[in-house]
Amino acid sequence: MEKIRELYELHKETIFRYFYRMTGDEEEAGDLTQETFYQACLSFYRFRNDSSLKTWLFSIARNVYLKNLRDQKSHKTISWEENMDLNCSELSEADNPQELLIFKEERGMIRKALVELSETFRTILILREYEGFSYEEIACVFGQTVNWARVNFFRAKGQLGERYRELGGEDGK
Repeated sequence: MEKIRELYELHKETIFRYFYRMTGDEEEAGDLTQETFYQACLSFYRFRNDSSLKTWLFSIARNVYLKNLRDQKSHKTISWEENMDLNCSELSEADNPQELLIFKEERGMIRKALVELSETFRTILILREYEGFSYEEIACVFGQTVNWARVNFFRAKGQLGERYRELGGEDGK
């Protein structure tokens, strides 16, 4: 039980951020985070050290997310909060207000483009770009090869770029 508590303290924020980025809903992200750790408690005895605890936990989190999608009667669309922070610490309040506005608009378009991607591509991008997962860790979460993780990461980035340009970002203005 102590090991689960340590695992929770170490990864609760990362798991919450993953769900928040996937759902755009703070309350739902909290519920899914709790369900992930509940499922981890139930299945901890099956952990065989084939992967790290982090990738094992994210495999559970992804399965919890997919089950949640299946259980929803009607797939609701993600409604991102205007002030939702997806790692926006790059600009400080001392920066030019016009630059800050442009930055926020670009982030909004990136979030909208991200929502339009498949769950697999969204998860891969979130794990790699926001959570700093290696290709090996992504492969473990999905039960795939490292090559699969690399190929799909680059496909996901390409699709994200396409969606971003369609929304008017960069060259698409």
